Amino acid sequence: MKKQYLFFPLCLLLLLAGCDTDNKKYYATEFTAPVLTTPAAGTHLTLTEAQEHDSLEIAWKAADYGFPASILYTVQMAKAGTYFESAVKIAETKGTHMKTDYATLNNNALIAGFVPETPAEVEFRVIATINNHIQTLHSEPVDLTLTAYNVTVNYPILYVPGSYQGWNPAEPQTVIASPKANQVYEGYLWFTANTEFKLLGQPSWGELEWGSGGDGKLAPRGGNITVNNTTAGLYKLVADLNSLTYSTTPVTWSITGTATSGSLVQLNYDETTKRLQVTTTLSEGQFVFQETGADNRTLGVYFGNQLMDNGTEIIIPTTGEYTIILNLSQYPYSYKVEG
Repeated sequence: MKKQYLFFPLCLLLLLAGCDTDNKKYYATEFTAPVLTTPAAGTHLTLTEAQEHDSLEIAWKAADYGFPASILYTVQMAKAGTYFESAVKIAETKGTHMKTDYATLNNNALIAGFVPETPAEVEFRVIATINNHIQTLHSEPVDLTLTAYNVTVNYPILYVPGSYQGWNPAEPQTVIASPKANQVYEGYLWFTANTEFKLLGQPSWGELEWGSGGDGKLAPRGGNITVNNTTAGLYKLVADLNSLTYSTTPVTWSITGTATSGSLVQLNYDETTKRLQVTTTLSEGQFVFQETGADNRTLGVYFGNQLMDNGTEIIIPTTGEYTIILNLSQYPYSYKVEG
C-alpha cells in the first residue's frame, strides 16, 4: 500500500516536469522579429493620379516565436523620424506580403501628414502580434522617399445625429473624423441647449451605433448622450472607439497675429452657413486660428486653403476690412479670406 501512495506523487512530479520541459521548449527560445524585404531601402516613389491603380508590393520575412502560432501582421507607415507616434495602418494580414494600390497609399500618406507634390522621407515597418499575453514584435523600419499628389482625403468618419440637428443620421455637416485613422475621432459641433446625440458608423440607424454607457463611457446601442448645456454653443467632441470613451468641451475660436496686433479677435457661428466667421479690420501682416477651451490648439496653413496644427501663418497683404471664414464641418478644416 505504501508503494502505491508513493507511486502517485512520483507520477505527478514526472508530469509536471514534462510540462515544464514543454514550456521551456516553446518559450526559452529568443523571439525573432519580422524583417521587411520589399520595398528596398532608399526607393524613390512618386505617386500620380494617372497611376492610381498601380500598386506597391510590401513583403517581409516571417516572425519566429519559437513555437507554432497564428501571427497577425500589421503594416504601418509614418513620417521619418517620428518614431511611428502618428503611424497610419496600411493593412493587416496573416500572410507575409501584401499589395496596396497607389490611390490608397496616397490617401494614407496624406493622412500621415505629407504635403502633396513635395518629396518627403517615409518609414515602413511591420508588427507581429499573437495575443495580449505574448510580446509584440516590430521590424526595423525601412526608409523611402515618397511624393504624394493632391486629392480630397477620405478620413474615417462618425455621424452624430441628435436633437440639435433633428436626429438626422445622414447629415454630412454633423460628422466627426479620425485624422490619424486610428479609431479616435474629433470634431466641432454647434449644440443647441440641452443637446442629446448618438454616434453612428454609417449614415443611417443600424449596427454601428454607440450611445451613453455612463460617466464618459460609450456603449454599443446605449442611451442618448446628454451634453447638459443650458445654452447653445460650439463644442469639441472626441470619441475614442478603442477605449469606448467620449468627451464634450465648450470652445471658442479666434484669429490672432501681427494682423490683429497680437489680440484675439473671436469668430462667431453663423447658423445659416454653419461656419465660424468675423468681419474686422486687419493690418498688413499674418494671423493663425486659435482655439480656446479644449486643447488651445493653433491652426495654420497646410496646403491650399487647408489647415493643420501649427501650420504656417495666413498672409494679409494690405490693411483693410476682411471677412475671415473658418469651416470646421469636415476634416481637414479649411478657411477663406474675403476682402
